[in-house]
Amino acid sequence: MKPTGTAAPKPDADYEPEPAGVPYPHRIGFSEPHRHGIVLGHERDYTALAKWVRAMTPRRAAKPVSLVAEALASNAHQHTLSGDPGGTVRVVLDVNPFLITIAVTDRGPRPDSVIPYPRLGDPRLAPLPGLHVVDQIAVYWEWDWAIPGAGSGSLTIRAKVENP
Repeated sequence: MKPTGTAAPKPDADYEPEPAGVPYPHRIGFSEPHRHGIVLGHERDYTALAKWVRAMTPRRAAKPVSLVAEALASNAHQHTLSGDPGGTVRVVLDVNPFLITIAVTDRGPRPDSVIPYPRLGDPRLAPLPGLHVVDQIAVYWEWDWAIPGAGSGSLTIRAKVENP
């Protein structure tokens, strides 16, 4: 099954602003040993993200998880406030024996912009593969808004990738 509409927000869907003065990227701690998080700044350099994914996932899953995480972070930077100065992107991995969930949360739509609903679109017209990469690699993906039913606020896209 592929993308669905909005559902009730998951616990990690609410995006809380990062404390001032904390350099990016930085890690987020969770009490569960299988959950890992990182917050990226507005810069579009995904070297730290790829290195972090390799450190947090089993070796055989690292490349597909990294490709999905980078595609989603790139979309967040390109289409939302996350790409503007001061913007951030939150990436959370939930590593389980059979599936790895990648949850990427942006900062919400830019003011006076068309709300960017996640959609595949025509791959020939897209400058970057974005969601097409996610759709090809993930066994499932979905999205939801932090403010249910409003179609605004931060957006979280979750993709599940096999953990071989």
